Amino acid sequence: MKQIAGLLIGVVALIAVQSCQSNKRANNYNNKALVDDSGLLFLKNGTQSSLVTVKASGLAISNSKNQQVIQFAKAMIDDHTLLTDNLKKLETDNFVAATDTISPENLQMISDLEQKKAADFDKAYIGMLVSQHEQDIALFKAAAQDKSPDVAAFAQKTMPSLQAHLDSAKMIGATLK
Repeated sequence: MKQIAGLLIGVVALIAVQSCQSNKRANNYNNKALVDDSGLLFLKNGTQSSLVTVKASGLAISNSKNQQVIQFAKAMIDDHTLLTDNLKKLETDNFVAATDTISPENLQMISDLEQKKAADFDKAYIGMLVSQHEQDIALFKAAAQDKSPDVAAFAQKTMPSLQAHLDSAKMIGATLK
């Protein structure tokens, strides 16, 4: 009987301890985003840009014959898929309701890219990524100054890899005929 009572007290104590542990995330009862308008714009544009890069890089894998371009495209898919996931986590952590969409302008750019083949495709794809990464770096530099410490820290942490992508794209572009 004492063993059962001791076991029961142990289970109750375990449940009590477990329920007292914090969830590590504050409740946001008013469902208001924890970032300002510039932070919201950064999250939206950063996510869209990464989605465009992933989509265009998928085309590069199937349309390019240049192994250097294909390897770069695979790296872009890996890196920008991770970047998109991290941006989505940042959105969730800051109570930002987001929709993952690509603008009509970017869809048109991808559609135009899809029509190109061989060397023309490679030049257009690399040119697009150079332009895209230059815009991304400008976006992330601005976000590094954001009032939200989460957004600023994320942007600062991510900028070196975006710069490396830009440098690689420029090097590949210089080798294309």
